[in-house]
Amino acid sequence: MRAIADTAAPRERSLRERLIQRRREVADELARDMAEVALAPDARGEDLTPSQHPADVASDLEQRERLVAQTTADQARLTSIDDALTRLGAGAYGRCVDCGEAIPLERLAALPHAARCIGCQQRDERLRLRYTRR
Repeated sequence: MRAIADTAAPRERSLRERLIQRRREVADELARDMAEVALAPDARGEDLTPSQHPADVASDLEQRERLVAQTTADQARLTSIDDALTRLGAGAYGRCVDCGEAIPLERLAALPHAARCIGCQQRDERLRLRYTRR
């Protein structure tokens, strides 16, 4: 497996273009979701009358929670992409932010904004899981 540092400038341009395109897509999704979250409940078609069935109220709340969660996930993805673009500009793209080893091109092709090699990513996820359980 080769790292980005071993590749030519055209591959770097291609990765930058993919990151920029993905950033546009995520930013568009985020803007749509935030606009929907900002709508008043009655503008979204939610029935706020006291006679509304409790199951309908629960369904509306679940849909809103899902939308808020999606917005949060989109914001995190946007930050990851921005961080990857910063690393690319600084010449650090393709290197794990934890151990400094090269991130395999196959991983970057699948997840262009990857900041960690697979081993460090797994370790990070295990630590996050451990601390969220407490």
